[in-house]
Amino acid sequence: MSAQQLHLAVLPPGAPGPADPTRPADPGGPSGLDGLARVARTAERGGFDFLLLPETAPPGPEVLTALGALSAATTRLGLAAGLDPAVHQPYELARRLASLDHLSGGRAAWSLTAGPDGGAGGRLRHGGPPPEAERPAHATEFLRAARALWDSWAEDDVPADQAGGVFVRPGAGAFTHHGAHFDLSGRFTTPRAPQGHPVIVRTVASPRDLAAAAADADVVVVPHTALAEARALRADLAERLAAHGRAPGELRVLVSLVPVLGDTPEQARERAAARVPAAHVVGTARQVADALAGYVRGGGSDGFLLTPHPAAGALDAFVDHVVPLLRAEGLYRAEYTGTTLRDHLGLDRARRASRETAA
Repeated sequence: MSAQQLHLAVLPPGAPGPADPTRPADPGGPSGLDGLARVARTAERGGFDFLLLPETAPPGPEVLTALGALSAATTRLGLAAGLDPAVHQPYELARRLASLDHLSGGRAAWSLTAGPDGGAGGRLRHGGPPPEAERPAHATEFLRAARALWDSWAEDDVPADQAGGVFVRPGAGAFTHHGAHFDLSGRFTTPRAPQGHPVIVRTVASPRDLAAAAADADVVVVPHTALAEARALRADLAERLAAHGRAPGELRVLVSLVPVLGDTPEQARERAAARVPAAHVVGTARQVADALAGYVRGGGSDGFLLTPHPAAGALDAFVDHVVPLLRAEGLYRAEYTGTTLRDHLGLDRARRASRETAA
């Protein structure tokens, strides 16, 4: 990877996520819109690629509604929705994600995640949730159906002089999808999104997840491991990508990481021992920056999905003290160089399948 391609993303403090998937969401965490907006603005100030907001069990704002609000509070930060396919339907979710991409100017992403209470949410879904054994295949087909919907519009289906969307080309938005889990046909009413498709994020917890990520993801989030193990996983991914006709550069690998900072190594260790049992990197800003730089330079990942220390100001401390050191090392961009999330990630705009494939 080039010298300035280290990628950073953030999971808001208090949210369950891949760093510690068994941890319940913290009802007292910064889950309100004001708290999320503060996190988002800090991440954008630090040049982060995206913020990942997962569905949570405690009461709180609906994910895509919250991200729509955050799109007005930010201008460059990517906005990733962690949504469980078992709880949703392809048409409505594809439309809402495409709408977020339009609303944000091309900053939407979808992380296909299992919700914290998928069974309860799934019971509200027509027909109930898929059986546990069928959920991976169900999620893969869900994504394939969503892509057919996004690809049902061509770039020129709304002529440039009729960009208001009142007059469109005949056949725009027409689609069909016939599969084991979904049988859909009709007209998709949201024109092609700025990124083509929202960025697709997959989280790896098993070889089965790795196979799915190699087939259809733009970003994969993997657990924090020793560098040798991380390099072996990336080699495995490269082989799987090649089997799908994909190059390693088409997938960004982010390691889920819990950093804990302190003014001294002793203070950092005290903070980690008191509140963060799952901490992965503990130390001063210099020590944390060196650890991240070594991991990326050693081929362990393309970057990190950070879950900051739950103490107030932890993300600010990372942005104020670690990010400048990474920039000084030539590992991190000084500013955003594009406007879309795919630009931040160094990924091409999603290609559209042929009308025959999409429809």
